[in-house]
Amino acid sequence: MKKMKRFIAVILCVLMLAAAFMPASAYFFPGPEMCYNFADDEAGKGAGTISLQHCQKGTYSIFWGDENGEKLQFKNGSTVADFSALAEITVSDNDESITLNSFTAIPDGAKTVLAYCDGEKKFENEIPENKIADYGEMTYSFGALSDLHFNRYSDLSDDDAEVAFPRALDFMKNSGVSLVAMPGDLSKNGEADAFQKFNKYTSQYNFPVLTCKGNHDCRSEYTLENWQKYVNTGVYGEEKMQGVQDVAENGLDFVFCDEEKTGGDVFIFFSQVKRQYILPGGSLVTDEQLDWLEKQLNQYKDKRVYLFFHTFLTPEIDKSSPLAFIKSIFNIAMGEGNIRNAMGLFYPLFYTLFSKDEARFRSLLKENKNVVFFNGHSHWSYKYQSLNSTLNISDNGGTTATMVHVSSVSAPRTPSIPLWSSNPGTMSEGAFVAVYENNIVIYNMDFVSNTVYAYATYTVDR
Repeated sequence: MKKMKRFIAVILCVLMLAAAFMPASAYFFPGPEMCYNFADDEAGKGAGTISLQHCQKGTYSIFWGDENGEKLQFKNGSTVADFSALAEITVSDNDESITLNSFTAIPDGAKTVLAYCDGEKKFENEIPENKIADYGEMTYSFGALSDLHFNRYSDLSDDDAEVAFPRALDFMKNSGVSLVAMPGDLSKNGEADAFQKFNKYTSQYNFPVLTCKGNHDCRSEYTLENWQKYVNTGVYGEEKMQGVQDVAENGLDFVFCDEEKTGGDVFIFFSQVKRQYILPGGSLVTDEQLDWLEKQLNQYKDKRVYLFFHTFLTPEIDKSSPLAFIKSIFNIAMGEGNIRNAMGLFYPLFYTLFSKDEARFRSLLKENKNVVFFNGHSHWSYKYQSLNSTLNISDNGGTTATMVHVSSVSAPRTPSIPLWSSNPGTMSEGAFVAVYENNIVIYNMDFVSNTVYAYATYTVDR
């Protein structure tokens, strides 16, 4: 017993001596660390909160890393592109954190999470084994581009779209897509020359480039004859390409579904025929078009459906209380597809709330949650998800089809005074979409810098 007491006394003395030489901070200040608290246990889902604790002041850039702790790159086919930072976290006097979009995807190949400050890697955390992406084999892929606008922008060349469009199509070709799908605005005023240019470039590739009409394509110079002659080759004529399932009586709207190219998934291209924004009683489509769309959606309820239509919806009005109603009216711009800039201004031409066709279109999205709805129109750059967390993707809390914003391939917009700056030539954005059996992964990117936006890479269960 005495020997045991002596032994314990010796151990205590050693510990006391060691403590005497330890810096005081060791008692009170734990070491710096990065924590990634995932929102769930599902593989490939990046939703959650990243926090930096007990760190020195500075701005930390968070990246996906590979198994060797190097920054992850996007690789598909012969394409190699850099991933942007997943998040930027500025540490001042307190611990700081950032919550990621609920649709955030962990990309294929990501095994670690890295934090850099002043160009130096500060943290390297392993992604838990159960969270590493396991999407299975990709069944096919497609590109999503919008707001091409031939003849509208001429900052770097006579027509900046003639630089931007083939560059984006080359990226899609090198990535091995089966098709490129677009929600419209090929032109400035619906002019034949724009549609001819579209045809000139799309005919050079061995995959179809399919689109609906946007609001600019409905302007004064538009004719159905020119549209059918130069756009969606193989859709409107007597001899149709494989995969064209139905063409509406208006000679515009159509369904594309091909086992080889789309794995049996359905692409619906639904065109605007009017541009009556803001006006009470105004409309963008006809009753006959909505009848046709409803018929198609009923027919394909058991399929994965991609709907391409140009104009985005506003958030739904909250009628649960007078205060909630007033608040939602003032928040009307902040749905998928739009932002409010520093001056409180926003893109004003959303689908007119309470109009008859808008209400019916919205109800179809609620009834058909197997749909992924791609829209363009606002041109807002993907990065401004920082101003509106639902800018790029939303399902309104699971109450509607998933809605996906597609930025402009010719002129993404950035906030400025009074409203925005377009950036033809210096920015060009769009999406590469990888399709798997149970979900899709949307890689939004800039084709000028060859950068995939990690913060705007999303997974959708469809």
